[in-house]
Amino acid sequence: MEHYFTENPDVISKKREISYNFNNINFKFITDNGVFSKAHVDTGTEILIKSFLKYNDLDKFSFLDFGCAYGAVGIIVAKFYENSKITFLDINNRALDLAAENIKLNKIKNKVNLVQSDILSNADDTFDVILLNPPIRAGKETIFEMYKKSYEHLNKNSYLYVVIMTKHGAKSTEKELLNIFDEVVCINKDKGYRVYKAKKL
Repeated sequence: MEHYFTENPDVISKKREISYNFNNINFKFITDNGVFSKAHVDTGTEILIKSFLKYNDLDKFSFLDFGCAYGAVGIIVAKFYENSKITFLDINNRALDLAAENIKLNKIKNKVNLVQSDILSNADDTFDVILLNPPIRAGKETIFEMYKKSYEHLNKNSYLYVVIMTKHGAKSTEKELLNIFDEVVCINKDKGYRVYKAKKL
């Protein structure tokens, strides 16, 4: 079965609208077959966003929703930081089209950019913050490459936040992040997930 980490999913399109309440703010997202977590905003994504909002100390920043799917992470963060620039990046063209729809649907006022890219090969910008819920089905080699590319695309004194299930390789993720980044802290353990905050000095 084809997974969502592909440029052009060959599954038949069947759009749907889902509702999601985050911190008493109501969001609506158009989702589709062939994109990650089409039926609901997944638990790992929610834990990642909550962890970022708790531990972030920046007021204005350039932000990358890395592997954005239909844009939930970037759109929710945008609502809390309307002066920040938000970039949505995914290999999946269908996902990017949905993200563009959802930016309009949720009336996002931020400056935004949408980038189609295999990992970060087509991304020219650097960022102050990157959030990543890695595509487990793509395999460890791809995920570790995402960590390396994240480091390369961060500004100095900037951060990558990663969420991963403990049973899906949190320990190997932590080890790899420590090999790449200058500082790595596990900032949250919740519902079988771990969130890491990795700093580039």
